[in-house]
Amino acid sequence: NNIKTGASKLDGLVVYPGGTISVSEAIGPTTAENGYYPAGSYENGTTVETYGGGICQVSTTLYNAVLLSELEVTQRSNHSMIISYVKPSMDAAIAESSGKDFKFVNNLDYPIYIEGYTGGKQITFVIYGVETRDPGHKVKYESEVLSTTEPDSEKIIADSSQGIGFVSVQSAHIGYKAQLWKIVEENGVEVSREVINTSSYKMTPRTATVGVKTDNAVYASRIQAAIAS
Repeated sequence: NNIKTGASKLDGLVVYPGGTISVSEAIGPTTAENGYYPAGSYENGTTVETYGGGICQVSTTLYNAVLLSELEVTQRSNHSMIISYVKPSMDAAIAESSGKDFKFVNNLDYPIYIEGYTGGKQITFVIYGVETRDPGHKVKYESEVLSTTEPDSEKIIADSSQGIGFVSVQSAHIGYKAQLWKIVEENGVEVSREVINTSSYKMTPRTATVGVKTDNAVYASRIQAAIAS
């Protein structure tokens, strides 16, 4: 629902030459009043439920369409931790709390029209405009992973608001450093290759939140000992 709502707010936008689009502004506040629901999102190295969770799949999909259209990207941020639906450095995160936004400019001589829609668990963006590039001009993008950092420990958090028996586990995330290459070909011959962004994704260990609330001193001692070990 959040992805559908976000795409619908971008659908039908016309951007004139020199005009700038801020995805964060275009989709509006990710509140219940604006049509959004709670869903998973990243916050301080963990996954939490927030209104508009998953909306970055909207900005990321549009980012890739903008890259293929060779429009000018003026602001883009990667996620704090790696995501699974695109390769490293091909994402575009938005987060009101941290000021992350995806912005681009229509650097062409003609207006563009943005179509965004969802269906069958997929989101699609199409950018319409006047094609001024030579038919032999092709552009593609390649993600390159520069390094990875494997989690080497686990983290256990004692939660005094939850009773003994409660356990909530969050998976580990491998840390990545990556960059994105823009490769231009003319009539099948590569003519340029440049890095257009670099991204760093945090490593986070597997985390278990364990309930420790109990009125039984023996059980309290046992669960604390178990956590310590």
